[in-house]
Amino acid sequence: MSTIPPPPGGSPPQPGPPGGPPPGFPQPPGAGGAPGGAPAEGGTRSPQDSMTRYDKEKDAYHCSYGIPTAARTVWDPQRELVVRVDLHSPRVIGFSIPNFTEWLKTHGNEDGSFEVDLPEVFPMDQVQGA
Repeated sequence: MSTIPPPPGGSPPQPGPPGGPPPGFPQPPGAGGAPGGAPAEGGTRSPQDSMTRYDKEKDAYHCSYGIPTAARTVWDPQRELVVRVDLHSPRVIGFSIPNFTEWLKTHGNEDGSFEVDLPEVFPMDQVQGA
């Protein structure tokens, strides 16, 4: 699973109005429509339904697949980010990147873009204390 990066130019996206991202912020395919549906409705959430935001004050980038919901958080040392995992299954529902500006210097492309490739299901058996 991967997600759409912030806009090129090296600067993180700025928080936008409550109804959506700021002008010029790239939108994943299908964004703006209904999410993939809650599991109870037989739907799945995917990166096409992602909601992203950058918290400038905390220098943190957040991405939720679908409407943000309560989740377990797991540090992923390979990707150096926090993975959000569904409370009732090992399904990945988003991620957060603390210290985003520094992370982007290490993991980003020259144009300021980046890609996060996460599995659809997180291997919880490999997490300490899970």
